[in-house]
Amino acid sequence: MPEAVNSYDPRQDLSAYKDPGYTFLPSDLFEKFQASIQESQSLQLPLMWSLSLDQIIFKDLAELKNILIAGPPEIGKTNFIHQLILSLIATKHPAQIKFVMFDFKSLDFSIYKSLKKHFIAQILGEENTVVSSINAASNTLNSLCIEMDNRYDLLKNAGTKNIFNYNDKFIARQLYPGLGHQYLPTLVLIIDELADLILFPQNEIPLRRLLYEGYKTGIYSIISTNQFLGATLSNSILASIEWRAIFRLYDKDDYRRFFDTIKTEHHISKGEFLYSENAHIHKGSTILIGQNDIEEITGFISHQRGYQHAYLLPEYIDENDLETKEFDIADRDDLLEDAARLIVQNQVGSTSLLQRRMKLGYNRAGRLMDQLEALGIVGPNQGSAARNVLLKTELELEKHLKTLK
Repeated sequence: MPEAVNSYDPRQDLSAYKDPGYTFLPSDLFEKFQASIQESQSLQLPLMWSLSLDQIIFKDLAELKNILIAGPPEIGKTNFIHQLILSLIATKHPAQIKFVMFDFKSLDFSIYKSLKKHFIAQILGEENTVVSSINAASNTLNSLCIEMDNRYDLLKNAGTKNIFNYNDKFIARQLYPGLGHQYLPTLVLIIDELADLILFPQNEIPLRRLLYEGYKTGIYSIISTNQFLGATLSNSILASIEWRAIFRLYDKDDYRRFFDTIKTEHHISKGEFLYSENAHIHKGSTILIGQNDIEEITGFISHQRGYQHAYLLPEYIDENDLETKEFDIADRDDLLEDAARLIVQNQVGSTSLLQRRMKLGYNRAGRLMDQLEALGIVGPNQGSAARNVLLKTELELEKHLKTLK
């Protein structure tokens, strides 16, 4: 199998962005995918959505934004997720797209572990390519929110409305890396079972943020669940996901909830699903994908040289885990005064604000916030809420800083 060079970082070397060394899937590797790829070239993020009379119906994830996949076990949901993942892997370069995968049972997505250095994004220090623990999932969700906020700042500074315009501008050398600009790959969050995640209420807030705002910065979500009703699928989450692939509906309440109608004439068999488009309910059919197909594709890619590590998401540590400790004023952080001015100017006592605006890791930003508390500049930690800023003007701050010297 030929080895292709894919060790460049497009954020550093623009000329390497379309590196000819990376070899896309050959036509004889997975014909059911490759035969239709040419038809999808006009789409930003092509998804093979449904098979109809031997014709593949394509959708653009950039337009769908988020996808909810619901239905009982063993009905075709996992096959559908593989179909969507492989659609993007078959059409996008590793520099263009990365996946964040949650699989709490470690059964369905471990097959993608070999793509860690090609198509995977993860938080620093996380050993598992596919997130399988709730604690790691919580940290990853919050890390993605920090990534989203960082991207908003970059898009705003670049004067662009979306990630695609931003990357075009970056590739055209119209943005300066010295100001923090870099090529931004699309990030796709895959959650295998939403119920396992939302059993812990602290996870719903960052997830809702990602669903409501993430797509604007190139962060999309594909969520699967066995749970139709109840707290595991709250109305706020359901309302933020317009595109829904429903693999079985049991009664009129299900139809009303997902499609705003009482009934539909469509009969759903295994591997089929319903979805709504242009106020009409359509029936879709998944493309049967075998384990051997996935192994052949991941094997072909993994034998090519990848990056040195997975795409790293921003560091995140829960502020509740950071202990406030006494410190010697002589040992204060060199950036303490700059951090104090930033907090007072914005009147927001937020560790994530320090990280985004000062380009710091979460550990250092957390220590700075603890020192600001000890010096009476911000109030104590309030959980997920921002700390109170105790000084209201820069003049007050400057007087206060002089008393500390």
